[in-house]
Amino acid sequence: MTRDDVAGDATSSASRSPVTLRVVAREAGVALATASRALDPRSRYVAEDVRRRVRETAERLGYRPNASARATSTGSAPTIAVLVSDIRDPYNAKLVHGAIEAAQPAGLMVTINGTEHVIDDEIRVVRMLRSQRPMAMMLTGTRTGNMASRTALLQEIERYQHDGGPVVAAGDDEFPFDTAVVPRRAGARALITELARVGYASFALVASDVASVATREWEAGVVEGARQAGVRIDHVTTMRVPMTRDGGFAAASRMLRDGHRVDAILAPSDTMAIGVMSAARAAGLTPGQDIGVAGFDDVFETDDITPGLSSVDLALEKVGRSAVDLLLTAPTPERRRATFEPRVALRATTPARR
Repeated sequence: MTRDDVAGDATSSASRSPVTLRVVAREAGVALATASRALDPRSRYVAEDVRRRVRETAERLGYRPNASARATSTGSAPTIAVLVSDIRDPYNAKLVHGAIEAAQPAGLMVTINGTEHVIDDEIRVVRMLRSQRPMAMMLTGTRTGNMASRTALLQEIERYQHDGGPVVAAGDDEFPFDTAVVPRRAGARALITELARVGYASFALVASDVASVATREWEAGVVEGARQAGVRIDHVTTMRVPMTRDGGFAAASRMLRDGHRVDAILAPSDTMAIGVMSAARAAGLTPGQDIGVAGFDDVFETDDITPGLSSVDLALEKVGRSAVDLLLTAPTPERRRATFEPRVALRATTPARR
């Protein structure tokens, strides 16, 4: 074996060794501490051009931080813990997808923690997360619980913040944290306005039985839109059921069986609206012809449902991305709110009426 062969083997072996932060710092022309701060999304004390140069160098060299070492040295793991009320709900899937899109370029992972809509479950999860030390925490979804439970949740979150963990909400504007606000009320109001414009004059509501801010915001938007457009909401037929496909089916089945006459049935989620469509078919009616149906949140592809379901795009992925952006930018003395414009999508389940 020649000297060149030995050198080649050594080079090959070195190329297979993990790249260290010290190597990244040397290649980027900065101090080791500066490189560490530049790769820490929470650090506010690095010039943007330096941060960009270090990150580009780390990417070129294939550097990957040691999560265990980072947790030991910084007191937190490079993760954003997202609390969702129901991991089966496509609404939450959209929010989390947006959060992942924003977190990955910053070198962060997203973990998902289910809470089943109950504040006491959230308290338990937050307490557990405090021991695991995620870098940040994101609250989403809807929740139920009395004032004592709500106060206990806020106290537990404040303990996490006291330990240095930032918190953001992606959803309804109900907590004293930076919030990326889902435009629920504005979206419901805009939906009624558009339906009235194309000839719909009376509506029945399939409402959630979860007494949450989300439920109140949707209903408030519907009422505001009806008042502005001069159309009728049939509150007698409003039924509160679980926010599921089966819930939508049960409520609509009863409405149709009792013979209530309305132009359209509205649901606070697309999943519930699919149940409404099934109930209409079971009653011998064709959605979009004999009865209008509209959902809310626009979480399904247009070709997933026949006929196409009218809904409201709440910009959920943008909300998730914006929530992470709030976590990664320097905090301000005042609470920040990121807002978004909803988009009404009228499809075949609510064609224009004569």
